Amino acid sequence: MVQKRIQRKRLPVKAADINFRPLFPNAVTMMALAFGVSSINMALWGNWKFAVLFIFASMVFDFLDGKVARMLGVSSKFGAELDSLSDFVSFGVAPGVLMYLWSMKIAVFHGVPRSDAVGVYWIFALFLAMCCATRLARFNSLLDEKQPDYWLHFFMGVPAPAGAGLALFPIVLHQATSWDGFRNPIFVGFFLLFSGVMMASRIPTLCLKHLHIPKKYSSVLCIAGLLILAGLFSNPWETLSLIGVGYILMIPICIYYFLKFKHQATGG
Repeated sequence: MVQKRIQRKRLPVKAADINFRPLFPNAVTMMALAFGVSSINMALWGNWKFAVLFIFASMVFDFLDGKVARMLGVSSKFGAELDSLSDFVSFGVAPGVLMYLWSMKIAVFHGVPRSDAVGVYWIFALFLAMCCATRLARFNSLLDEKQPDYWLHFFMGVPAPAGAGLALFPIVLHQATSWDGFRNPIFVGFFLLFSGVMMASRIPTLCLKHLHIPKKYSSVLCIAGLLILAGLFSNPWETLSLIGVGYILMIPICIYYFLKFKHQATGG
């Protein structure tokens, strides 16, 4: 019996049949990662301002990737994992390396003399990276679990971008005031420890995802947003310093309201 091979005709794939929408959020995430890695490169060259600004640029793209995914309706588990890996590099590794090199006054490619205490203070950068990894792992593990209603307006611990902002607070203050006291390795190490602890902790911090603003306050918030935006363009370092102070002061306020909401929900 002669067996005839039936060859299936391959139909040409039209460009219109390919769905490019899932690529856009991942491309935004890759931009966040690119800025995070580039921050390390800037730090190695001693370009401290660009190193800081690149991390803040990474924060912007990290904020946008989720918005783009939801807008296009293409949220996926792959995108969530990619986002976490990007966050670990951009907000866990890059800020620690930057602050370590900056406080030790080391620019690898400029041949700046090394400090005798280099090995001691490197532990703060390692601590920040490990705490960031812990925070992201816990966040991913809780994605499919329903949290109590009193957690609706709160994050469990400081989010990775905000944690990176806290870690960068000394260099932001230094750029705003030019006071070398903010460059003290002990002061820098304290903020790296503080940032790491806040990221890995279960302390409630403000979450604006589900916050509904009454219409009567929308104009006030719009004006406040425009003022902040104008401040970032005219006096970026001073504005970032004020934002950092405000965020730190907000932490105990969030704890108070969280405990109040929890007491109302549980009656205990």
